[in-house]
Amino acid sequence: MSLKYRSDIDGLRAVAVLFVLIFHGGLSFFPSGFIGVDIFFVISGFLITSIINKSIIDSSFSLSDFYIRRLWRLQPALLAVIIFTLVLATIFYLPKDFIDYAKSAKYTTLFTSNQYFERTTTGYAAPDTAYLLLLHTWSLSIEWQWYLLLPIGILVLHRFLPRRYLVLATIIIALCMLVVSLYLSDKYPNKSYYFLSSRIFEFMVGSIIAILGQDSFKLKTNTTSILGLLSLGALIYSATRTDIILGYPNHHAVIVSVATAVLIFIGSSGNGLASRILSLSPLVFIGSISYSLYLWHWPIFSIARYLGLTETLLFKIGCFTLTFIAAYLSYIFIEKPFRKKRVTIFKSIIILVFIPAIFFFLLQAIIQKHNGFSSRFGTEYVRIENTLKEHESPYRQSCLNGNVDGKDKNCIIGEIESNRKALLIGDSNSNHFWSFFALLAKDAHISISVQGTSSCLTLPDIYLFDWWYFKNKIYEECYDNTVKYYKNIENGKFDYVIIGEVWMNYANDNIINKLGDERSTALSRTRYEIALRKALDTIIRSGARPVIIKTIYSMPKNYMGCFYQKIKLRETNANDVCSFGVFNGDSNSWDSQIFNMLKIDYPSLIIIDPKDVQCQDDKCKTSINGIPVYRDVGHITDYASHEFAKEYLKRFENPFK
Repeated sequence: MSLKYRSDIDGLRAVAVLFVLIFHGGLSFFPSGFIGVDIFFVISGFLITSIINKSIIDSSFSLSDFYIRRLWRLQPALLAVIIFTLVLATIFYLPKDFIDYAKSAKYTTLFTSNQYFERTTTGYAAPDTAYLLLLHTWSLSIEWQWYLLLPIGILVLHRFLPRRYLVLATIIIALCMLVVSLYLSDKYPNKSYYFLSSRIFEFMVGSIIAILGQDSFKLKTNTTSILGLLSLGALIYSATRTDIILGYPNHHAVIVSVATAVLIFIGSSGNGLASRILSLSPLVFIGSISYSLYLWHWPIFSIARYLGLTETLLFKIGCFTLTFIAAYLSYIFIEKPFRKKRVTIFKSIIILVFIPAIFFFLLQAIIQKHNGFSSRFGTEYVRIENTLKEHESPYRQSCLNGNVDGKDKNCIIGEIESNRKALLIGDSNSNHFWSFFALLAKDAHISISVQGTSSCLTLPDIYLFDWWYFKNKIYEECYDNTVKYYKNIENGKFDYVIIGEVWMNYANDNIINKLGDERSTALSRTRYEIALRKALDTIIRSGARPVIIKTIYSMPKNYMGCFYQKIKLRETNANDVCSFGVFNGDSNSWDSQIFNMLKIDYPSLIIIDPKDVQCQDDKCKTSINGIPVYRDVGHITDYASHEFAKEYLKRFENPFK
């Protein structure tokens, strides 16, 4: 059963997709333009519930017909995009990225890409997601998961409830799912964005309008105009907020969902100002191709960024132009023809689900087995890749956020059986020095036990508050692990204790001693210094000698794109313009000044600065022997860590001898 066409809903789709395009295009107008997806979810909840509900009331509902329509409406254009991205990834994506792409394609065809990206990314819109060609399909997976639940839910409600109670039941379910969403937002703030359970309430808000019926209340034109303009204002307000993505969907999503529902509800009359605005021809046109716009925009921007193109105004205009051309062609030649296709449910599933899923399941296995076919990029890339693999430390990553009790023998480096012992603690910055300290420890005949916690300042008697993705609360795991580290120091009889941190990351207003403490950068730095002195006092009392390792020279902006661009484009890398970064010293930085004072107050303190070997004069190495120094934006490779240690031993005395 089809519904009466409403131009205002196409206009609302246009608003949603424009929010998303502007956000993903890197324009600053709508820093939270991702709320466009929430608008789509509410619209979907309204339209699909309306279709199913009316069909059930008319005794014409067919579950198989529902899925046939959905499959031929959504899958052909999606499969076209997957094939397009497969071609791009095969030509340009480096082996690891190619393997990751193949996995994402497999999960996309299985309607579970939201779960895949939840597991493999640090959060939506994080830097590590910019090149994921199918990242945007997370929302389509949620749509399909919703389609599997919705018909059954409506059928059950109609079967067991009188019609007069349907609205109340729908509202109760929506409120319950809102509570679930807010709980997940608080519990898993960096992951809840991808959860179906976090999104159901948004669909349900649309369902409420559908079950309620637009004829339930008759509103005057002035009233609908005021409500409509307020709702449009609420959407624009939400899209212009900054830093609301952590923990989203939360109360901001409630505002977006309610505003969207109001616009849908009042739009049935068509006499309000907002409805007339949404029914303007340009918006209606954009809304009609919004699905294809959503599908094609992200791969176009993603591949352009992956190839290292500079994001100038021309870059953005070019990407948007290609997006609209691709979307229009997709709409004309794929969406419109295939949405009218009518074959059996069995054939539809075989053609649009089973065959693509089997194909990408096998393809991913083949790509994985052949390590992403690195030979595509020539012998120089193979040399780089083999060198990095040869120096990979198999247990390094597992010892970060692991080995809390200090008993994991895989987390011991250096001369394992030595009676001279050291402990290495800190955040991931300490962890990426694994190979550095392994070589120094072997040279000095000592063993080093490695412990660490991501993004954690491992100093005693402090908490990190409102830090990382722990919004408006304490990073409890950091505090708990730090307590265990210092108990280990007191009882472990170590000869040395090494602390490694991205020290300046914590020199802000996030350090407190107890809940309710006043916060400022000055107070935080005072607490920081006191905690650092307590750490040194504890280490020295235990009979160990304290060691601080400073941070590396940070990865220059766009370094990875610069280093690998010529490889991706099959150009020679002989004249590598990415080999060095400009360094003006760090003697004036807050952390360096603190370390200089501590060195005076604690004569036994050893300070190791990796920049002593990474940097010379005003230049810092960003590659060694043609191999990149950096693993990612905050960490060096195990190869670089090892090479820095070799250079350190050549130029300086081993501090552990």
